[in-house]
Amino acid sequence: MLFFAISAIICTFALSLGGCDSRGLVVPYFITKKMITEEGIIKFIEEHIQGTDIFLVEVAVKPGNVIRVHVDRPEGISIDECVKISRYLNSELDRDVEDYSLEVSSPGLSASFMVKQQYEKNIGRNIEVLLTDGLKISALLLSVSDKGITLKVNGEEQETLYEEIKTAKAIISFN
Repeated sequence: MLFFAISAIICTFALSLGGCDSRGLVVPYFITKKMITEEGIIKFIEEHIQGTDIFLVEVAVKPGNVIRVHVDRPEGISIDECVKISRYLNSELDRDVEDYSLEVSSPGLSASFMVKQQYEKNIGRNIEVLLTDGLKISALLLSVSDKGITLKVNGEEQETLYEEIKTAKAIISFN
């Protein structure tokens, strides 16, 4: 008798979580629902921007499903383009299945470069580079390759490999 009473209590609890049937407990719904992942967001964005000059810089999915997307273009990205990407992502995601917060924007003027296209966008501009050995360089960005960048430092060209770069960002001047 005690066994049946305990089973009834467990099934009652299970019904509030997911369910109970003739085979026993059913997996609660919150364990089986789809999770929002960075990989999934990247896939949606890449599908949407394919064939355009828009490039993906970064996607982050933080606790509480706070989704941050940074996109850009060689000439800079407009607010309207960010809104279109945001609306597209909202149409692909389902708030009924998983609640989330979505932010789509440019990386910002002072953000570190994350992808090769950001270096390409800044050819001919002064950038600040922090190398992995701790040396900080302010120089003119001359060119970009698959392996690294070429800088003009104190009048001389200097090749720097990507793996030697800890951070790099544009130097903002208001002249």
